[in-house]
Amino acid sequence: MDKDSSDLNDVIEQMCKPLKALPFHKVIEALSQKKVIRFDGSNLEHSEVLDKLSEAASVACMEINRNGILRPRPNEVGNDIEP
Repeated sequence: MDKDSSDLNDVIEQMCKPLKALPFHKVIEALSQKKVIRFDGSNLEHSEVLDKLSEAASVACMEINRNGILRPRPNEVGNDIEP
């Protein structure tokens, strides 16, 4: 095995290992390139955003329950829900 293949195998092996003690907000920041602000329940603006998110989730769930989603593979359901 050449050096490049060996390096690639090492990278893939490391990627398959579970990441322990990695803060979730760091994952979101890395994926979205946006800073995650810590939620403060005593902050009225934060509470209002949480209420709006909860309402949006409830509306989406009611719509999904009303119309249903039929997919041959469960992991494809997210493709329909995401928009």
